[in-house]
Amino acid sequence: MNFVNKLGDWLEKHVMPLATVIGGQRHLAALRDGFIATLAINMIGAMASLINNVLIRDWSLIGEQLNKIAFYKESIQPTLSKYIEPVLLRINFGTLAIITVFLVVSISYNLAKSYEVDGLGAALSSTASYFVILAISRITEGADATGAVDAAGKAIMLKIKTDGALIPFSDLGSTAMFTGIIVALIATEIFVKVTKAGWVIKMPEQVPPAVSRAFSAVFPAGLSIMVFAIISVIFTDFIGTPFKDFIEQMIQNPLIKLGQSPFTYIFMVLLAQLLWFFGLHGSNMTDPAMNTMYKPPLYQNIDAFNKGGAAAVPNVLTRNFLDVYAMHGGSGATLGLVIAIYLFSKKQEYKELAKLATAPGLFQINEPVIFGLPMVLNPLMFIPFVFTPAICVTIAYIFTAIIPFADKIAAETAWTTPPVLGAFLATNGDWKAAVLALGTFLLSIVMYAPFIIAANRIGDEDEVAAESMK
Repeated sequence: MNFVNKLGDWLEKHVMPLATVIGGQRHLAALRDGFIATLAINMIGAMASLINNVLIRDWSLIGEQLNKIAFYKESIQPTLSKYIEPVLLRINFGTLAIITVFLVVSISYNLAKSYEVDGLGAALSSTASYFVILAISRITEGADATGAVDAAGKAIMLKIKTDGALIPFSDLGSTAMFTGIIVALIATEIFVKVTKAGWVIKMPEQVPPAVSRAFSAVFPAGLSIMVFAIISVIFTDFIGTPFKDFIEQMIQNPLIKLGQSPFTYIFMVLLAQLLWFFGLHGSNMTDPAMNTMYKPPLYQNIDAFNKGGAAAVPNVLTRNFLDVYAMHGGSGATLGLVIAIYLFSKKQEYKELAKLATAPGLFQINEPVIFGLPMVLNPLMFIPFVFTPAICVTIAYIFTAIIPFADKIAAETAWTTPPVLGAFLATNGDWKAAVLALGTFLLSIVMYAPFIIAANRIGDEDEVAAESMK
């Protein structure tokens, strides 16, 4: 306990001020809120991909088994392949495959609103700036520019007929995410600075507000777009490397490589749990870094799975790896704590809390436990609360990367997906991943059990002391 107190004092003095600044930093908050805002689009694309790769395709988890039935293979599968699979593929191409575009809009909007500036105008300006920065390869006169996506979804180019140019899908998807983030932040800052400097077209009061805002955005948006057009030409024509490729080579790839180290991932998990223990929302505070490092690998996995199945998936550590294998019931894997209370606690107040926390815990919501038990500044629960998720991540990594027991994650699941089921869905129906998640869930119960038993003894000692005072 003395060690915990000393650690708390050190963190409060040296880490908490920095954590507070980071938590209130507008750009990091815009990143966090921007990623959250794209969740609906991500989930729609992920569900389309999940249905396709679990049920519809002839090589999918269930489809492969159904195709062993002659009638299904001859009469039903051809219809699914011809009509249903293309629909789901188009949903994927309209969501996950161009996720960077949505991210640019969302980040820019949230950052501009934090400055109390026209969010929509800034978002549109940033989106235009992003397309301006892309290196567009022109096609020769008379070349095919139809660019239809085939039934297998193998087309990788978005072909624009109007100006005879090609934009690779890779410039719009997960591999361009870092470029999109940088463009959104810088373009919005330009928009905000120009707007606040008063370099806007001011319309008479009689003009409708929507029209007035549109004219006010002309100069800020125009300057932002011009800046990125110049940057694009400099990188393409003088440096010889498109801006997106430069960012990918110099920033994104090294950062993703760093993030795929289990030590980096475990450090981020421990940091989040430490912040939670001292009353700060650790998940929110580490989200910008976690999303930046681990969302692109997740989308790369989804793309790879759609093209080549589970064997083609490259990355082990993704943003939802933590939710799937180590956050059963929410931060700290506290559903394991709730079960341990049911099994081992003699304290009536603990049992009552467990009843209240069970239902939300099944959907990864654990504020009743964190603030009701509480976990915050509770020295007895410091060890299991802080270290259980890191241990679960380590075990899950071993049985995914080192011992290839479970498939790698290749689908985005909502963080509210119940434990074990989340692992099954995130791996497109791999039962071994569900078994692994069940194993880490049981481990979390074991981790909390000794401390619940210790809490019983502390309660007994308190009662004895009270009796002796009488």
